[in-house]
Amino acid sequence: MTTTNLFPRLVADLGGTNIRFAICDAVDSTGYSKVELREIEQFSLRDYEDLKHLIKHYLSNKGLNESGQSIQSCCFAVAGAIFDNKVKMTNYDWEISTDLLKDILGIEHAWLINDFAAIAHAVPFLDDSQLISIGDGEPNPDAPIALFGPGTGLGAALLIPLPSDTEERNYKVVATEGGHAAISARSSLELSIFDYWRAKGSRINREFFVCGAGIERLYEAIVAINNNGAALDDAKSLTAPQIQQRGCGDGTTAKDDYCRQAMHAFCTLLGSAAGDQALCAGAQGGLILAGGILPKFVEFLSASNFRHRFESKGVMSDYNKAISTQLIVEPQPGLIGAAAFSPV
Repeated sequence: MTTTNLFPRLVADLGGTNIRFAICDAVDSTGYSKVELREIEQFSLRDYEDLKHLIKHYLSNKGLNESGQSIQSCCFAVAGAIFDNKVKMTNYDWEISTDLLKDILGIEHAWLINDFAAIAHAVPFLDDSQLISIGDGEPNPDAPIALFGPGTGLGAALLIPLPSDTEERNYKVVATEGGHAAISARSSLELSIFDYWRAKGSRINREFFVCGAGIERLYEAIVAINNNGAALDDAKSLTAPQIQQRGCGDGTTAKDDYCRQAMHAFCTLLGSAAGDQALCAGAQGGLILAGGILPKFVEFLSASNFRHRFESKGVMSDYNKAISTQLIVEPQPGLIGAAAFSPV
């Protein structure tokens, strides 16, 4: 992996709800050793009228428009597919282009990359303290690595190892839209949940259930299933974080039990989708989970049906059993990846 000398670089990780900014002064790519970030700050998109307003607010607060502090380049990781240096965000109504970023910042070099492609670029810079293993499996360093994980949406990307004459491993990163692939029900509860939402005219895909809003949809359906098909008014009153807290805790009320069922269904469907993604990608280098949701309930995820469903692939079960699954617990992988990205 090579890098440019266009630093300081403004980097951003732009999801469907929040944006995180940071400044990177340089990247040491020798052996993928380190990316140094400073001035990290997060903002809610809904609090700002547009991206220009947000960027100017951040730079002004950090004093980064002063002499000697000018930004030389930028790289924005965005939740959406990039076409012709433009992206229309999947879960928010902003459209961003590299020309817009250059105009706002008065710079010549700006890049847009998919948010999960950014996480993929970060992977070589992560160490064991930033990853947690879930289940068994041993990664093959010569095979592709799949990135997969829920946040506001469901992201997916690939790292494909490139031939090298040295011990340093280089990767080609490929952004994908695997979060929007189809998903199937495999248990009676999942069939009932799918039927509940199909009756409402919903199109079922992976992201429909395996994301933040998906937790809420699972909970609503489970409440309805347990109450003769009618979703109670308060079924829509709990947010995904509340469902997660109640479901992963030791509460004993009926509502707590519904939350627990929803979280188990979420982890199981995540395992099913992640296992399919690993199969489709030939990800014998491992599948790495990412996103803002999973680090909040690591113990529950590890004890859940996730790994069993990941491995349960019929005649290909042994294939998936050999694939390692890890979870990124580093809080800023998107910013690391945006800092490390180089088009060369």
